[in-house]
Amino acid sequence: MKKSKWRFIWILPIMILVITAIPKLIGMEFMIQNMTDAGMGHMTFGVGLIEILCVIVFLIPRTRNLGFLLLVAYSGGIIATEWAAQKPVIPGILVQVLLWIGMYFENPNHFALIKKD
Repeated sequence: MKKSKWRFIWILPIMILVITAIPKLIGMEFMIQNMTDAGMGHMTFGVGLIEILCVIVFLIPRTRNLGFLLLVAYSGGIIATEWAAQKPVIPGILVQVLLWIGMYFENPNHFALIKKD
């Protein structure tokens, strides 16, 4: 089966997640403040670590399906947290949608209800 050139659309959400994980991991003040506003200031490093580990699992071709599920769950958490904090949920939705589109082009059979051999 020929893979689509669009399958790498997931690079965009991966870049977004890495760019947001690094400030959490190194404890940048603006990120600690954002996390504190969401009621999770004490978990900033832990959340950043989980975020970067999910990305690493996704980037390993052999574990990509597991990484995809972890990132979809993580981005669902982004959406829920932003919604609870009454902040815009568009970034989380964007990450989620781009992950789904990228994985569809990566492996359409992954989304089939009936497996075709």
